[in-house]
Amino acid sequence: MRKRRFAKVASGALVALTCCLLPSWARAADVPISEEARTHFAAGVALLQDPKAPRYEDAYREFKAAYAASPSYKILGNLGLCAMKIERDQEAIDAYEKYLKEAGPDLSQAERDQAQRDLLTLKTGVVGVTVSSDPPGASIEDVRTPIEGNDIRNAYGQATEPLTLGLRRGHHVITARLEGYVDQRWEFEASGTTLPPHVFTMVKPAVTTTVTPMETTASRPLPTAAYISGAVTLGLATAGLVFGLAAVSAHNAFNSDNTGSNPSEAQSDKNRGQTFNIVADSCFGGAILGAALTTYFVLARPTVERPIAARAEPARGLTVTPTPIWGAGGAGGGLAAVWVY
Repeated sequence: MRKRRFAKVASGALVALTCCLLPSWARAADVPISEEARTHFAAGVALLQDPKAPRYEDAYREFKAAYAASPSYKILGNLGLCAMKIERDQEAIDAYEKYLKEAGPDLSQAERDQAQRDLLTLKTGVVGVTVSSDPPGASIEDVRTPIEGNDIRNAYGQATEPLTLGLRRGHHVITARLEGYVDQRWEFEASGTTLPPHVFTMVKPAVTTTVTPMETTASRPLPTAAYISGAVTLGLATAGLVFGLAAVSAHNAFNSDNTGSNPSEAQSDKNRGQTFNIVADSCFGGAILGAALTTYFVLARPTVERPIAARAEPARGLTVTPTPIWGAGGAGGGLAAVWVY
């Protein structure tokens, strides 16, 4: 019956050992077994006996909690098995060594042989490395990528002091995380038996300054050339008007003097009028050209972006100002109070 029950489990001998541990507590005298430890231990056993497949990672947590509640050597065999299965090899080695040392004659020869074989396998393939962080306290996580299958992940908590890990050979990425610092990664191939110690130097994230773009508005300001050409156009038009009026006045004087009594004066009026006409025509011609240039400068002016000046906000709080008061009895004064929110 017992053989059929454990036929589906990968490590049959150690799981059989798991079942033998329960009744052995009745004769154990090394450490009093608390109810809390019994509960966690029973949960771990149930997880190892899952009909689909042993749940080593969950069982590891239960056996870890059971040993923390009651550090009996009888828990260490199962704890070592689970630690080995989830590749926490240094913990597995420590658990097996202590288990074999403290169990003594309570172990059958088959159980002792199985534990020693697992211990030998672990010691042969383990790669030791000590990691730490500067500043200390970073959380350490290891990820091994096997040739086949999914990645193997193990989180080791905060490294407040140098942490020694026993790693399985292969490709590893160890990540150190510390609040307020940038995550640091160490990627390497684990081989041999020991790697040099590695210190994760934690670095603060770079401070980035966010520049808020200034609010702008599009406008088409008049260029200086438009003002100049406009002023010149206005001046020429005014001058043309003045000389035009002068030409009219000279023409009227010519008509008055052209009676034959004073031909020289009449000729002078005529010459003056012609000169005024020429000057007036030249001014009006220049004014027309200036108006054309001004129109071009106005229509062809570019669009530019200009910042919008910040509106001054009224001061917050109570504002008191003197106020004149007028009445039937005469003039006086008072204070006006305004609260600005």
